[in-house]
Amino acid sequence: MMETTTSCQNSPCSPLDQIRELYTDLAQNPQKDFGWAKGKDNARRLGYRAEWLAALPDLVWESAAAVGNPFAAVPIQPGETVVDLGCGAGADACIAGLLVGNTGRVMGFDLTPAMVSKAQGSARAAGLAHVQFSEGPMDALEFPDRAADVVISNGAINLAVDKAKVFAEVFRILRHGGRFGFADMVREPGQGSCCPAGDSWANCVSGTLGVEEVLRQLREAGFTDVAHLAVTGYKTAASTVGALFRATKP
Repeated sequence: MMETTTSCQNSPCSPLDQIRELYTDLAQNPQKDFGWAKGKDNARRLGYRAEWLAALPDLVWESAAAVGNPFAAVPIQPGETVVDLGCGAGADACIAGLLVGNTGRVMGFDLTPAMVSKAQGSARAAGLAHVQFSEGPMDALEFPDRAADVVISNGAINLAVDKAKVFAEVFRILRHGGRFGFADMVREPGQGSCCPAGDSWANCVSGTLGVEEVLRQLREAGFTDVAHLAVTGYKTAASTVGALFRATKP
């Protein structure tokens, strides 16, 4: 599989520079081959329901690079408040919008302005006025304490430099009994713990953790019912694979 590289103006690229450059490109050039699966066909392979694929316009799917199906990890009910971390072009947030209905609320956050803009266009195209988006980091959200029923994420937490801080933010914004379901890239067994020199951060390689480290950090953040549910088979490099996780705030 081809691995996409970035060409930041300042060398070496910081993780943030890499992320914004690559995902701006994905937002603006969805037809480009980035070396990893994306779009509606990828979502179908990952188990997204046919009714979701049919209900949302093609625009919503074209820049969607899902690494797993977070909706298989946690249920979402009508009227709930859902936060999507690293929402990208907004496909998962729009699905959450379908699930919570007009009495619910969905808020997506992403670091890349071009992705936030595209996500806003996705929600408009889908007619989901209760789905909103904002630019912001996953580890310092402009969102109230204990205001979310569910937090989801898809292929984004591995991009954060400080995963423990992200998990602490999720814990902060969830109500008691709130659910956290996410798909993320993890390191294959035997590939070390994190960050080999020369691997790409933005391509979900260099910043990945092993499964046991993800579980440990979730427990240290205070979560219970912590579980690694499945490996999704999604690949960005030989050393990484998509995985599905669940956790609950007591």
